[in-house]
Amino acid sequence: MSEPKNLTIKLLSDTTFGRGEGKAGEVDIEVEHDRIGLPFIGGKVLHGLLRDSWLSMWHVFKSVLERDAELVLGQAAILKSEETAILKIQDAVLPEDVQTWIRYAVHRQHKPLQPEQILKSLTEIRRQTAQSRVTGTAENTTLRTTRVVIRGITFQAPLEWTHKPTAMQMQVLALCALGTRHGGLGRNRGSGFLQVTLDGDFDRTRKLALGGQ
Repeated sequence: MSEPKNLTIKLLSDTTFGRGEGKAGEVDIEVEHDRIGLPFIGGKVLHGLLRDSWLSMWHVFKSVLERDAELVLGQAAILKSEETAILKIQDAVLPEDVQTWIRYAVHRQHKPLQPEQILKSLTEIRRQTAQSRVTGTAENTTLRTTRVVIRGITFQAPLEWTHKPTAMQMQVLALCALGTRHGGLGRNRGSGFLQVTLDGDFDRTRKLALGGQ
């Protein structure tokens, strides 16, 4: 059985994978996006989500899959654990056919689209204020604006293996993919709901997670 070629991440809710800075006069928290306005999810961010997923199930599978998990995800004791892994995860981007059309629209000579238009077509802006625990009303000067990538959008992150993975190593990856259900800002509060699969095939991902081929 061939090894998985990419992680497919489908947004099941509006989600913010922030870039650590805002845009003056528009948003306080901006999403990661490239120079032509296409949102993406960093490979290191995905690696961290997969590792968190493994740690949540480690106690169940440690006796049979612990060594394979170290090979797939890297050693936990090392600061940059992804550098010790046999699996390298690239940035997750929009599907190639979508990128091709958008790049054409941005670079065409007649009425090209601007990066700001591309970004706004794929995102929305959310506004929130903190509430007083005493009165239940909005606190002064707490309004925050956050850009979100709209639900339903799918990203693909190419996978690079330093050598052909074993069935157990693919099982680790499949388990971590299915276990990764939230990401981005607020993921610990129930937002950023995701579906992560291998090559966009839920049935195969589930079969690999169960130890099948």
